This record gives sequence, C-alpha cells and structure tokens, in this order.
Amino acid sequence: MLRSLDMSERATPAPGGAGSAMAAERPWDDPTARRLSSAPLWFLAAIAPMLASEIVRLSQADPLSWIAWDYAGRIAALAVLAASPAVRRVAFSRQPSRIAWWETALWIIGLVAFDRIVDHAVFQTLDAMIPGTRLGQFPPCRGWLFAVDISLGLALVACCEEVIFRRFAREVLSRLVGDGWAMVIVSALLFASWHWWTGIGNIAATFLFGVLAMLCYRRAGTLSPVVLAHYLCDVANFS
Repeated sequence: MLRSLDMSERATPAPGGAGSAMAAERPWDDPTARRLSSAPLWFLAAIAPMLASEIVRLSQADPLSWIAWDYAGRIAALAVLAASPAVRRVAFSRQPSRIAWWETALWIIGLVAFDRIVDHAVFQTLDAMIPGTRLGQFPPCRGWLFAVDISLGLALVACCEEVIFRRFAREVLSRLVGDGWAMVIVSALLFASWHWWTGIGNIAATFLFGVLAMLCYRRAGTLSPVVLAHYLCDVANFS
C-alpha cells in the first residue's frame, strides 16, 4: 500500500478515539497518494462490472451461466483495480499482520461464529417479518460445478469483496469521513447494498458482518483473516 497510507507503518486508533480525528487529518504528502485523489472514481469503476454481471445473472436459471457471469464480473472488477500502478499498490500490496497468531485465530473464529449465530438469526427473522424482498436466488449446483464453486468460486468471492468493500473502501472513505466509526458504518452500508437483490434479511446480516469485518481489518492491519473468515462463512452457507 502507499507509504503514507500503509497501515503496517502506523498504529490504527480505535474507532471514536482521539486518534480517529488525527487519522482523518493525516497529510497526503506522497506524490503517488495525491494521484489517488481519483480513488472514488476507481471504486465506482470496479463496482460497475460487478453490478452489470449481477443484473444479467438475475435472469439466468442455468447454474453454469449464472456462475460464469458472476466470476466474469468479479475478475473484471479486480482487473480494473490492477490497471493502474498507484491503484494496484493500494488494493493489492502486502500488509504484514500487527496482531499475534492467536488473536488472528480468535478473530476468524469470532467472525464465523457471528455469521452462523447472529447473522442467521437476523436473516431468518427479517425475512419472516418482511417476506417477498428477494429478487432472485442462487441456482443449485451439483457435481463438478459445485466442487469448483465451493472451492475456487467462493475464494474469488471472498477475495474480491474484501479487497473492494474493506480495503479499497477504507482508502476512499478515510479521505471523506476519517478512519473512525463513520468509515466503519459507511463501508458496511456499501457492503450491504451490494447484496441488494438477496432480500432484507440478508442485507441486514451482511451489514452487521461488514461492521465486524472492518473492525477486524483495522485491528489486524491485514486483510488475510477477514478474507479467510468470509470464505469459511460462505462455505458453511452454501454447503
């Protein structure tokens, strides 16, 4: 990540603390960082192919076609972020962890447990209270297609969504609202809105997961535990 933005080179304050205001006022002295004043446009450019593929696949009943459109949109989004060297450094550069292995493990276990217990309860309760809000559903996969999707496909989903809605969204939002609770909440809202077609229950559940996932990312300084937790949650949900 850019030197002036590298979370491995600066302590990340707790949301709402005194450090949050300092983070919001940090100077953007790196010339590469100044070139990324267009970061919001890059964020929208990455979202565009994902949204297009999402709209197209809502009309797909064939599992192979549905998955092909899904993968195409996500790969195109990552390709957009890789197109510019400055953007690529923000989105994909290595981030060393700032926490011990045991705390990393606790975060991963906690995120998965939260999804299985709290998110599932929220999802089921709201879907029962407000039925009919789902605009589509995942077509069931079987055989070799299921094996590919549950392994490579869900790994692509986790990597793509975490890079865009956690790592790059933090870069964009920290310039606009600081690096505290406002950034955490707005990024979770963006993540939830991406699931607009899955029903009110899942939208609320993904918002809650997004809050906890961003807190994990801020604490750890690296996206790896969040990506792994996201992948494990999806495997459990789609198995």
